[in-house]
Amino acid sequence: MYSTCSVSMEENEGVVNYALNNRYVKLVETGLEVGDPGICKQREKRFHPSTKLCKRVYPHTHNMDGFFVAKFRKFADGVKSVESVTTKHEEQEIRAVKRDKKRKENQKKKEKRTKKKAKKELIADKIKEEKKAHKEAVKSGEKPAEKKKSKKPKGRLED
Repeated sequence: MYSTCSVSMEENEGVVNYALNNRYVKLVETGLEVGDPGICKQREKRFHPSTKLCKRVYPHTHNMDGFFVAKFRKFADGVKSVESVTTKHEEQEIRAVKRDKKRKENQKKKEKRTKKKAKKELIADKIKEEKKAHKEAVKSGEKPAEKKKSKKPKGRLED
């Protein structure tokens, strides 16, 4: 909860905007029936769209002292990397995007593992065939085919 006994934009929406942009928090309904919604834009100043969930009470309108109320909900710890979320619908959209991204990453990993496994099986089959051909050649008395010599590893200095 953030509350001031002021109607100053810098002290109210400015601080709320800073929190939304730099912390893992979101604004939620205050539950107050009295008051006007927070200011999202005025002249050249622009604040986060969810600042409309804040409440401003003006002395001349509401017959009370002027004050400002904002209710935050913390949704994560750590360094801020995602823009703050204001509604359940937006949260669901962000989760869906993250799920899709994770699903695609997992699919790529799975494809990579499948390719790697297929390559290993292909190499194993090739080795089995070579061993079989070698045994048959030895059995029949023929000279077995020579194994291919591996190339020297790159980057080594020669004597």
